[in-house]
Amino acid sequence: MNIMKNVFGRFTPVFLLLAGLLLLLYSCQKEARLNSVPEGKSRLSVYLTDGPLDFQHVWVDIQRIEVKIDTCRRSGDDDHDNGPGCDDDHDSLTGSCDYWDTLSINPGIYDLLSLRNGADTLLASGFLINGKIERIKLTLGTNNSLMVDSVTYPVSLINNQQYIFVNIGRDHLDSLSSNNFQLYLDFDLARSIRYINGQYWLRPYLKPFSRHSYGEIEGKVRPVRSHSLIKAFNATDTAYALPWSEGEFKIRGLRPGVYSLFVDGINGYRDTLITNIQVQRGEDTELGVIQLRQ
Repeated sequence: MNIMKNVFGRFTPVFLLLAGLLLLLYSCQKEARLNSVPEGKSRLSVYLTDGPLDFQHVWVDIQRIEVKIDTCRRSGDDDHDNGPGCDDDHDSLTGSCDYWDTLSINPGIYDLLSLRNGADTLLASGFLINGKIERIKLTLGTNNSLMVDSVTYPVSLINNQQYIFVNIGRDHLDSLSSNNFQLYLDFDLARSIRYINGQYWLRPYLKPFSRHSYGEIEGKVRPVRSHSLIKAFNATDTAYALPWSEGEFKIRGLRPGVYSLFVDGINGYRDTLITNIQVQRGEDTELGVIQLRQ
């Protein structure tokens, strides 16, 4: 028994080393499988985030996501910014260079106000035939609602329009590796929700962006409960943030440039304006603590 114990004791470090190497090898192989892209295909992952309004919750029913691919256009071709064409729903692989493909998605209701201040969720992902990603099409369901002052209200689609088209350019895509891309969609509630004759209406406005080509602004507002909405703006761009309960906020998807930041003071605190904020592509501009005064 002592001999076996001594032998096992001498070889224990070797066993542990071999086990560690096998575990590392398995982890690397697993990561490679997850990140691998089949030949002739591209992977696209779409993340959903939110540009909020001052609601408690906004629930949006998302049922389907499709991607339009142009197999005749090369990656170096110029982007085009024309709107969705009348043939968008009829493109096919056999009929032209353009066709639609469907991404894998968990259809259902998403609370957009849980996706703010840098939070996001993987909305859809899938493999596409190689080509230029031109457009995203979202299909909404009818089970949309929001909460104001702890009361839930239905939200109707304007003109019963369930389809949203989003044009995609090269600067909207982050390239993670060869033919492996990710895209962020900012659901801009300030432009999407209207209150007309006692009824909430939804006409979705989604802004695509990438982490590489766009910038961010973040900070903290103090004291707690001194603030409401925060707006970052310049002559060409406007975005909003609704801070968390402790005042932390982050505004994403900002084109590079010089911005001003407006903090809406409440509960007796004064509004605050910060100017000349430099936003660089691919960088997070940290403002630190913003102290509001009464």
